[in-house]
Amino acid sequence: MRSAIRNAEDHTDDRWSEHDWQRAALRALTALGQEWAHGPRRERTVLIGVLRQGLRVARNFTLDQLGWLTEAAFAYVGDSVWEPLAPPAHGHESAVLSTPADALVETLSTLARRQREHRARTVERLTAVIDSGLLPAELQEMPVYYRAKALRDTGRTEDSRRGYQQVADGGGRLAPAARRGLAQAARLAGDFPTTLTAAQALGWEGRHQRVLGDLYWIQGEPQRAAETYLAGRHEAEQHAKAGEAAHNQALRALALAFVDPRQADDELDLAEQLLAGLDLRATTINAAIASLIRDAGSPAIEDAPAPCAPNSTSRASPP
Repeated sequence: MRSAIRNAEDHTDDRWSEHDWQRAALRALTALGQEWAHGPRRERTVLIGVLRQGLRVARNFTLDQLGWLTEAAFAYVGDSVWEPLAPPAHGHESAVLSTPADALVETLSTLARRQREHRARTVERLTAVIDSGLLPAELQEMPVYYRAKALRDTGRTEDSRRGYQQVADGGGRLAPAARRGLAQAARLAGDFPTTLTAAQALGWEGRHQRVLGDLYWIQGEPQRAAETYLAGRHEAEQHAKAGEAAHNQALRALALAFVDPRQADDELDLAEQLLAGLDLRATTINAAIASLIRDAGSPAIEDAPAPCAPNSTSRASPP
């Protein structure tokens, strides 16, 4: 409808100019930001709705100032729940990055799609955003941090550490998450004392309980890990972080599946409830593994009669 109106053969005095459309786009973007910041519903569905519309407006009208979209982007990544978000590209698969809005669309799209794309593709896309230099300084740490996570998953450990360290040294919003990444890197390298020391200083912002739980788990203490994941879930619920709560609960169920399969039943039920409606692929896989281990720890057939031994007169069956 908008395209039909904009391209109509209208040469009257009141026809909208390009300047008129730009001003209307700015008004629309401002109104969306007001709805998210001051509307009656401060919930994630509203955030996703205004982000989808705001990103489209900012990109289609090449708006240079992202305004409230910066704050909304950090709110989007803050709970690690990856709803499809970015509007489609202009008629082709690869977006051409020419404005800050293009770069932000590509960043958030990459983060959502990495659930189902190879991490090497994630690294490639985020590197293009970083190299473009289009994001404002406050947002530049976002592709750097998530590229470091993808580099870790592809085995490029040293490159990953450098990315985490860059974000941690920058002291921005993702610095606590980057310090968590460094702690986890130490754990994966077998440097457990460094991991323990780092985890104790992370606080809630660095998800310290989850890092401690992972450390106890790898030390062969599943019960202690389960208790720590429970504390992490409680903290997440206090901060209204549904994704983090589900993640801790799935890990708790996984740990308890080794210790007490019956208790794991209830923990898995809760994990499934917390995961309902969330796009958390890795966490869903953790819950599925917990279910498998729980079943492996329980007898599949109970009270089955023992097989009868053949008597002395029986003949062997032909092959």
